[in-house]
Amino acid sequence: MTFQTIRTGSLGELLRLRMLLELLQPLDNQGRREWKLPVGALSRGLGRAYALAFAERGASVVVNDLGGDFKGLGKGSFAAADKVVEEIRSKGGKAVANYDSVEAGEKIVRTALEAFGRIDVVVNNAGILRDSSFGRISDEDWDIIHRVHLRGSFQVTRAAWNHMKKQKFGRIVMTSSASGIYGNFGQASYSAAKLGLLGFSNTLAIEGKASNIHCNTIAPTAGSRMTQTVMAEDLLKALKPDYVAPLVLWLCHESCEENGSLFEVGGGWIGKLRWERTLGAIVRQKNQPVTPEAVKANWKKICDFDNATKPQSIQESVASLIGVVNTIDSGGGVSTNHTSHAASTATSEFAGAIGHKFPPFSSAYTELETIMYALGVGASVKEPKDMKFIYEGSTDFSCLPTFGVIIAQKFVIGGGLSEIPGFSVNLAKVLHGEQYLELYKPLPRAGNLRCEAVVADVLDKGSGSVILVDVYSYFEEELICYNQFSLFLVGSGGTGGKRTSDKVKATVAVPNRPPDAVLTDTTSLNQAALYRLSGDWNPLHIDPNFAGFAGFDKPILHGLCTFGFSARHVLQKFADNDVSRFKAIKVRFAKPVYPGQTLQTEMWKEGNRIHFQTKIQETGDIVISNAYVDLMPTSDTSAQTPSEGGELQSTLVFEEIGRRLKDIGHEVAKKVNAVFEWHITKGGNIAAKWTIDLKSGFGKVYQGPAKGPADATFTLSDEDFMDVVLGKLDPQKAFFSGRLKARGNIMLSQKLQMILKDYAKL
Repeated sequence: MTFQTIRTGSLGELLRLRMLLELLQPLDNQGRREWKLPVGALSRGLGRAYALAFAERGASVVVNDLGGDFKGLGKGSFAAADKVVEEIRSKGGKAVANYDSVEAGEKIVRTALEAFGRIDVVVNNAGILRDSSFGRISDEDWDIIHRVHLRGSFQVTRAAWNHMKKQKFGRIVMTSSASGIYGNFGQASYSAAKLGLLGFSNTLAIEGKASNIHCNTIAPTAGSRMTQTVMAEDLLKALKPDYVAPLVLWLCHESCEENGSLFEVGGGWIGKLRWERTLGAIVRQKNQPVTPEAVKANWKKICDFDNATKPQSIQESVASLIGVVNTIDSGGGVSTNHTSHAASTATSEFAGAIGHKFPPFSSAYTELETIMYALGVGASVKEPKDMKFIYEGSTDFSCLPTFGVIIAQKFVIGGGLSEIPGFSVNLAKVLHGEQYLELYKPLPRAGNLRCEAVVADVLDKGSGSVILVDVYSYFEEELICYNQFSLFLVGSGGTGGKRTSDKVKATVAVPNRPPDAVLTDTTSLNQAALYRLSGDWNPLHIDPNFAGFAGFDKPILHGLCTFGFSARHVLQKFADNDVSRFKAIKVRFAKPVYPGQTLQTEMWKEGNRIHFQTKIQETGDIVISNAYVDLMPTSDTSAQTPSEGGELQSTLVFEEIGRRLKDIGHEVAKKVNAVFEWHITKGGNIAAKWTIDLKSGFGKVYQGPAKGPADATFTLSDEDFMDVVLGKLDPQKAFFSGRLKARGNIMLSQKLQMILKDYAKL
């Protein structure tokens, strides 16, 4: 283990002192070391210091002391607990005594509830000692140590647990020992119980996190009657229990976010401990057994703590093993394991990854996939303007701009990251840090795009590496969109590589003022189940067991789903859902979202850039930060239609209809009395709009949308329009096959067809 020092002091001196005291204490004739203090009693030593310190800060305290002797035998006087209660009350504090065993945890908690109405903090400090060398431990001595230390902490904590969950707050402290952490002669049962408390605490920290219940462990060293016969008086004062209490109070404060941690404390020094693991070595080959000879040959590597890793969860621990299995299955031989969590830590190998090109891939989709995506990011029939994204019959049916990430993500979903030189990537340890998407023109409503992906750069962020992957997507040889994925590989950093790159599409902080607009959407409980149909099949978003293994209470929403919700909000508020105005988006993913939570997008307009951040409305947590959307100026988008329209064959037809109406327009207008709007598409996008006005005067044809309400609107491709005009495609068949979209009074189309045949002679 390594130490994160919080306050100065000599840890070595403290540990040597503890060992010296334990060795100096004589053994009895049964090989047991006799102590002079019932360690852990809440009314004496550390327990008394905690009770007085909590009460001094205004807490209401239950002082528990069974009153037994230091071996846990019998019931002594209740005076110890009563004395501390009296001392607290004499200073104006609130306290009550309890004399039950910690094995009757329900009674202790009931005392708190009856006296004060709630329970916020549990400090598990009770303990006894029955030290004996291992060969002399009796069943009775082993069992009672575990009953008091481990089972007692379990019983008290379990009694308080549901009360804490209901009130959405709780702070729990377990008392371990250096003997449990490092082991100590004559304390096999005590050490086992004390380290058991650490595992117990770590699991409670995970299970209680969602309910704001934090659980931490301390291993205190303090002077007491136990040590007064072998320690100088000044050293006893230096190791007073009063110097331990402040750490306990801080860990129990409502503003303390520490959770699942272990601290050694004593004499005014506090140190945080963590697990450390060597990089280790792979000692087998594919389809080959592991041999003792292979273990021996790699023993130095197995025990080499240079470049050691520091796993913080079971997920990180198991993930590295999965990475090893993948390496072996891919043909890797007996070698040093450079895949501590996700990737190799060799800087030279990082350099080899830069510029790596993934095999080109294609992304084909139809209107079905674009509609499925739109529904997955919250588009709804409840919002009329969303119909253009979810109904293929809409005259202006469009693909949401952020569908561009779906087109490009196949290199990740398909396991392409494992092909990067120098990396053995475990997807369980890959986090999506940031995303940039830029469109050069609106995505076609359906198509088959060719994609090329390349590693643009690799950055060392200390706790992990960031791989920048650029993906270019082409439609009919024309570059239509560009993505940059920023992927964080947990545990692969710390190699001294560069931390910044000019190739990064940078995020931008939101303005320091109230937002100009705010939109909210409540996600469905089925949101992740729906969004995953767009291609991200990660079980983290659907399988409760997998999510729990990854450290979440339940499946989480895809980050790119939240990304889609946010972009849709910006497009709706500032571009009236006009996809042709969408230019680019950049986001940083900050925290996960659970399906069913409400997304709140706060937006600031500065020119054509819309800054935004997205929060969970229920908690206030920011889940997307430092984000922006760049929009095309309105003038730029409106200017595109005439130039593109001039390249269409249908343009000649509409111009010819206009010329012929000059002679017969008055007669036709009297018979038809309607306005028709035509949307001509090219490559799946609307390339031109034409209006045939046969409602007033002599009738007219002009390019652009109707200047008033249109009675019927038709959408079809330039090619299909020409086939209809030339008689190669029956309009009715085109309609039922989906090639011709109609909206409004579609019965007028029959009248229009008759008029055009009779008068225009097309």
